[in-house]
Amino acid sequence: MKLEFAGSTQPPLDPDEPVEAIVQVREADYVPAEVRVRARIDATMFTAELAAGALDRVQADPRVVSVALSRRLRLIE
Repeated sequence: MKLEFAGSTQPPLDPDEPVEAIVQVREADYVPAEVRVRARIDATMFTAELAAGALDRVQADPRVVSVALSRRLRLIE
């Protein structure tokens, strides 16, 4: 399974909603077309932003090992 959720299950997402994730790929410096790199962890892993509607396409990419969505934290006041 390529898609992972940090924490509990992820609620349904609006397809246009931007989501943050950690992406691992098979080839060094490869970035799927619909993904914007936020920060590199190493040559095959990075934090990213992408539209929720692009998740299925990114997961289907044979050069993508995994996509781990960040869990939204509630605001503590």
